[in-house]
Amino acid sequence: MALEQQDNQITERTKQSEKIGRTQDTLASQLELIAPDGSMYVSYYYIPQMNSVVEAQRVRKALIPFAAILVEHNIDLEVRHLTLYHHDDSIDEVTSVLQALNLGAELQQTMSHYEPLELANFKPQQSDESSNKQERVGFYLKAAQNFLYVVLEKCRQWIKALRSKKDK
Repeated sequence: MALEQQDNQITERTKQSEKIGRTQDTLASQLELIAPDGSMYVSYYYIPQMNSVVEAQRVRKALIPFAAILVEHNIDLEVRHLTLYHHDDSIDEVTSVLQALNLGAELQQTMSHYEPLELANFKPQQSDESSNKQERVGFYLKAAQNFLYVVLEKCRQWIKALRSKKDK
């Protein structure tokens, strides 16, 4: 189920905000599949002959039967890596299926993965546009604050000068 819900992670770099939105939606839907203590495993594969989108789709299709143990996957075509997040610490069957694709798949490492804080405090990241807008507003507010400070300081100096003239 988890793999069927996951959108195609390989998109153009110009659609970065769209990708962030999809990833957050996927993560939110996947949170219910993670064990209550937040623990799971992550496995890293190197697939040297996976150099096109078609081969990446073959890998995704091969993972569908293992949707019960897989939480999420990520394919990086540039470096030809596959990352699998899963519940079971032994994924020998997955490795066998990936090797049967004849793409040279090698399991590099499997290790425990624990993220309780991110799971408990899931907050969507702000898009680049909204964070840039907040930075600009902050810049303008700081500039206005500096301007008002200078004006008030000049007024204070002027009042002080007037008082000293009056005393003479």
